[in-house]
Amino acid sequence: MLAFIFFFTILFIFALANVYIYKRLITRISFFKYLYNFFKYFFILLYISQAFFFLLRKEDFLTDKVYEILALSFAPSYCFFFITLFLDFIKFICIFSGKNYSIPYRFLRIIFEIFILVLGGFLTYISINNALKIPNVKKEQIYIDNLKQDLKIAMLTDIHLGKNLHKDFLEKLIIKTNALNPDLIVIVGDLVDTNVEHLKDYIGILNEFKSKFGTFYVLGNHEYYHNVNEVLQLLNENTNMHILLNKNIDLGVINIAGIGDLMGLRQGVYGPDLDKVQKDLSKNKPSILLSHQPKTVLLYNVNDFDLILSGHTHAGQIFPFGVIVKLNQGFLHGLYHLNEKTKLYVSSGAGFWGPSLRVFAPSEIVLLELKGKR
Repeated sequence: MLAFIFFFTILFIFALANVYIYKRLITRISFFKYLYNFFKYFFILLYISQAFFFLLRKEDFLTDKVYEILALSFAPSYCFFFITLFLDFIKFICIFSGKNYSIPYRFLRIIFEIFILVLGGFLTYISINNALKIPNVKKEQIYIDNLKQDLKIAMLTDIHLGKNLHKDFLEKLIIKTNALNPDLIVIVGDLVDTNVEHLKDYIGILNEFKSKFGTFYVLGNHEYYHNVNEVLQLLNENTNMHILLNKNIDLGVINIAGIGDLMGLRQGVYGPDLDKVQKDLSKNKPSILLSHQPKTVLLYNVNDFDLILSGHTHAGQIFPFGVIVKLNQGFLHGLYHLNEKTKLYVSSGAGFWGPSLRVFAPSEIVLLELKGKR
C-alpha cells in the first residue's frame, strides 16, 4: 500500500511538472510559435514513458534497452522544471519590485531562449551521466582505538545490478576498485536488483575483486525483493565472497561482522540478529559491522563496534529527496560520530535505483584508510 502511494505521488508530481514546463516555458519561447502542438504531444509521450516505467519496471517482458530508455525519461522533466521555476521566481521578484522583466530586443530574447534550452539540455545530460558513470573514489581517513596496523578498506554499496547496470558497469567498477590496492573489500547490500536468472551469466566476475583479506558482503533490502534465498544461492554457488549473514570473522587485526537487513524483519526471514553476532565477538581488537540501513544503529546497541558501514540512502539521489531520506533513516551521507568509540560511515552508493538520475548526490567508491590512534 505504501509503495502504491509513493509511486502514485511521484507520477502525480511529474504530471504537474510536465504541464508546468509546457505552460510556463515552452509556450513562451518565441520561435516555438508553430511547434506548440508538437511539444504538447511530446510531453504527453514523455509522461506516458514515465508512467510505464513505474508501472512495468518489474516486468520481465521489458528488455534492458527499453527499460534504459524509459529510465531516461525523467531527467528532462526534472531539469526543465527547476529551470522554469527559477525563471518564474525571477519574474516574481521583478514584478514585486516594480521592474520590467521582459527583454526589449527580439534578437536578445532569442539568444536568451536558446541559452535556456541549451542549459536545460546540458543539465539533463549531467544528471543522467552522474547516475550511469563509474563512480569517483572518495577517500576517508578514520582513526580507530587499538588498531595495530593501518588498513585500507574499499567500500561499495547499492550497486543495483539489474536492467540498467549490468556486466559492463560491474567490470569497470572492479577494475577501478582493484587499482586502489585495498586490504579488504566490502559490499554493503543492494548488490542485486533483478531476477537472479538475469545475473547467472556474469555474476562470477565478482571473483575478480582483489584484496589481501577478500571480499565481504551483506544483504540489502533489494535482495529480499527478488527472493533472498535465490540470491544467496546464486552468490554462494558462483562467488567466493564471504557472506556475513548475522556472523563475524576474526581477521587477526580486526573483526569483520555483518547482519541481515531490516527488511528481513518484515518478510520474516534473515532479519538482523546482533546478539548472535556479538556472542563470540573477540573484544580485544577493533570490530567493524556491515549493516545496509544506517538506522539500524538507532534500533540496536552497537557500542561493541568501532565502525559501522552502511549504504541504502544514495545520499538522497535526487534533490530534494534527501530530506525525506534523512527523516526516515536518521542519517544521509558521510562520517558520523555516534559516541567516543563508535563511528558510522554512510555511503552514497556506486549505482542508483529507479530513474537514471542523480542530482547533488554523486555516486562513490569509498576508500577508508583506517589508522590506529596515537
